[in-house]
Amino acid sequence: MNLPEYYRKKSIDDIFNIPTFRTCWTIWKPEIDRKLGENYSATDILNLGDTLSEIFKMTGQGGRDQGSLSGGGTAWEALVCWYLNLCMINSRAVAIRRMSLIPKHIQDSITVNYSNFPCNTESDITVLIFPDSPDYNNNIEEVSLNRGSIFNDFLAVDNSLNINVLDSLIERDFNLFEIGIIQCKTNWNDNAQIPMLWDMIYSSGGFTGRNITIGRNNYSIQNCHKFTYSFVTVPTNQRSNYTSGSVAVQRVYNLSGGNYWGKPTSQNICRSIKEIFNNNFQSAFRGIGARGCINLKIQALNDSNEEYSYFHLY
Repeated sequence: MNLPEYYRKKSIDDIFNIPTFRTCWTIWKPEIDRKLGENYSATDILNLGDTLSEIFKMTGQGGRDQGSLSGGGTAWEALVCWYLNLCMINSRAVAIRRMSLIPKHIQDSITVNYSNFPCNTESDITVLIFPDSPDYNNNIEEVSLNRGSIFNDFLAVDNSLNINVLDSLIERDFNLFEIGIIQCKTNWNDNAQIPMLWDMIYSSGGFTGRNITIGRNNYSIQNCHKFTYSFVTVPTNQRSNYTSGSVAVQRVYNLSGGNYWGKPTSQNICRSIKEIFNNNFQSAFRGIGARGCINLKIQALNDSNEEYSYFHLY
């Protein structure tokens, strides 16, 4: 197992440790199984993105109190993260939901500073694309930092991910990494202005006249290979009729990473989340695209191979 795949497993394991997600999964999984069918293909997996909102709404909350909105938001983030990682198997891209799993140098690079006050962005999911080099493509036991294999250092005492060792690699290769921030919201109308404003700040590189800067400890998205900011929504706004001229649509129309939902693409309004791979993370798929990478592992997925058992498809 190479480093991105090992990191992917840790990201998915973390999702299944979320009580809300585990509860929802018992309802979602039969529907996911039905949509995939038997002996499913890479296309079947990618096309789950067209129905992700439908799957999510099977566990929809009746009210809009803060507790139900928070629980629904967590479940939506986790479902999107699960889907992204499933579609990115065998690639160099990994989606991470929990901030504590994101390496410190990456956290530093996306920090926005308002004078001396550091602000964390609305980063519900962070996608890392690892460099195309032997240290990230080969078996993790072969990775070295000029002191022999890092494998034993990479695993903490409890066999969990040692982020400090990954930071050592990022320190060396930061300019070769690609970073994608994805803000996930169940509600579109109430939240569209947030990604619009964050993307403005990131795209501008900060506002020095207002003492607003990006990055700390000399790490900044301006020094990585590529950076994108995206918005992914359900949406749960039942009475909204979205058109190309809608305020909510216009607010996220020009995001650097695009706006997506868990439904089929609607021209000039919103794209299916399955389009995010070509649009933002194409370099991660070894020149054969997401479908090609999945196809190389499709037999392992269909055979309930232990390699991918952590996705809980069986």
